[in-house]
This record gives sequence, structure tokens and C-alpha cells, in this order.
Amino acid sequence: MFTILDLINHYLGYFTTNSRTKGRIYAVVGAVGVWYLLYLAYRFFENGRWLRGGLIAAVFVVLLYFVVLNLVYYFTDKTVKWDVSPRIEQVLGGPHNEEGQQQPQQSVIMPVNGLYQRQNTMTGVIEIDSTQQDNIDQLVRLLDDLGLIQRDYGHLGEQAQRQIIAQRGVVFANHPGTLLPYFDMLTTGDTVKIMGGVNQLQAYDLGSLVMVGMTPTKQALQHYRLALSSAVILGGAGHIATRRGLANVERPYKIQVEVAYEKRIEN
Repeated sequence: MFTILDLINHYLGYFTTNSRTKGRIYAVVGAVGVWYLLYLAYRFFENGRWLRGGLIAAVFVVLLYFVVLNLVYYFTDKTVKWDVSPRIEQVLGGPHNEEGQQQPQQSVIMPVNGLYQRQNTMTGVIEIDSTQQDNIDQLVRLLDDLGLIQRDYGHLGEQAQRQIIAQRGVVFANHPGTLLPYFDMLTTGDTVKIMGGVNQLQAYDLGSLVMVGMTPTKQALQHYRLALSSAVILGGAGHIATRRGLANVERPYKIQVEVAYEKRIEN
């Protein structure tokens, strides 16, 4: 069977056959070939070799399951609720990145308000109430009117998007996020507000910083000097993964921040 598939793959290489057409051919060949295992299992049972026959029969059932999934996937527009392939894909580490699509992670953050070494920053956790959510939505409309929100999924192809979805559950059209033209932290006692907008004069209250990494903000303020290293908006239109491809979803916009820290000097 593997020899047949190898020959098919070899000869299809001479033609400009797309991956879906190849998938259909492989699905049909697999659907025919898998029944040979059932025949082998029957022959072992007939000769009284129950253990080997049972193992081959079990392999037949597993392969038949995936053959049915492939036939549904490649020849219909339907989805199967009991499809475990996304879970297997996630366990195996997700699909590989498309060549040239993933950029190396920068070691220095360079937004409009300063340079920070990435090792000196942590992700902040933001809480948003209904008023702050309205402010975020209004800011999105302003940024959209100014043409500052891109909706090209960061120029990522389907496979690269699937890798992000496997990690985060969704990839947004404005991936990796829309950097705010202006952002800052407003500290009042133990409360830290995230302020942001198109400029300082049109800044909105966008949320409350409640955690810096795994540390509550109140505790972090006691031991570190804090500053926002970046603030981006994520959300809106996005993609989730299905077996047939990528499906469109709509999620609320949210603020995602990174916080730079510096240990306070004890007097």
C-alpha cells in the first residue's frame, strides 16, 4: 500500500496537481487498500491465530475511521463532530510554519515611547468593565477611520494561521495587533489604569492592570518601577480552525499590554 502511494505521489509530481486533488486521490486509494487488512484479519481468524487477527482488525478499525474522515473532508463540505485530528495535531505540536512567514522574535521592543529589552518585560493582565469596553470600541472606530487597523492576518497563510489558532484558539485579522499611537499608565494608589488613544489629548481609560506576569499589580508596585512597553488592540474579525479550513468569527476587541519593570533601589 505504501509503495502504491509512493508511486502515485511520484507521478503526480509531474503535473500541477493541487493538494486537495492529491488528497482526494490518496483518500480513494486508502479507502480501497484498508479493506485488505480486514481480509488479512479474517485469514488469521480462520487459521486460529486470534491474537494476530485481533491486532490487525483493531488497526483496520482505526484506519477505517481516518479514511472516513478523509472522504468526508475531501469530497463534501460537511464537518464531523467526532473528528479528533485537530487534537492529535495539537499534541504533535501543530502544523509547521510556512516557509518565510514567521518572523524571528525581536529581542528589543521599539514602540513610540521608548526602548526596552524583552527580558525586562512581562505580559500584563487587564480587567475591562463595560465603560472601558465602550472606550475601546470607540478607539477602534477612530483608528479604523485613520486607516491604522490592518485586516490582512499579518500576511499569514492558512498553515501559519492554524499554528497560532492551536496556541490561542483564534487568530485575528489585525494580527499581531494594532499598536496604539499613544499609551500610558495612570497610577492612583494601588490602582493602575491603562490610558490610550490617538494622542495624549484624546486618551481613553481602556482597562485596569491587575497582574504583571504572575504578580498582582499592588505587590509589583512595591518592589518594581513599572512602565508600559507596548499596548496593542486585538480582536474583531478572526479565524478559527475547522477540518474543512478556516472559519470566520467575530470577537470583542481587547487591550494587550507588556509591562517593563526595574527593581526599586532600597534607600
